[in-house]
Amino acid sequence: MSKEGVEKALYDLNVDRRAREAFTAEPDRFAARYRLTGDELALLTERDVRGLAARGANPMLVWGFWLMLPPEGERGTPAYLARMRSDTPRMHDTKGED
Repeated sequence: MSKEGVEKALYDLNVDRRAREAFTAEPDRFAARYRLTGDELALLTERDVRGLAARGANPMLVWGFWLMLPPEGERGTPAYLARMRSDTPRMHDTKGED
C-alpha cells in the first residue's frame, strides 16, 4: 500500500467537496490522481475502514472518511466502530428480517 497516496486521498475526501464528488462519480479516475492501486481503490470504494487502518492509514483520516462518505444505512460513529470491530451485519444484510 502506498500509505502516502492513500492518506492524501483520504485527506482530500475529508476536506474537499469536489474530491468527494469526483470519487463518487468516477472512482477509477479519482484513484489515478493519487496513483492508487486497484486494491487501495477497493478499500475506499468498499468503505473498508478496518482494512485501511490495518494497512497503517492514519485513524483520524479513516474516521473522517467514514463520516464524510458513509455506506448507505451505516451512518455515524457507532456504525464506524462496529465496522472496525467487524461485528455488525450491514444494514442491507438485515432488511426484511423481523
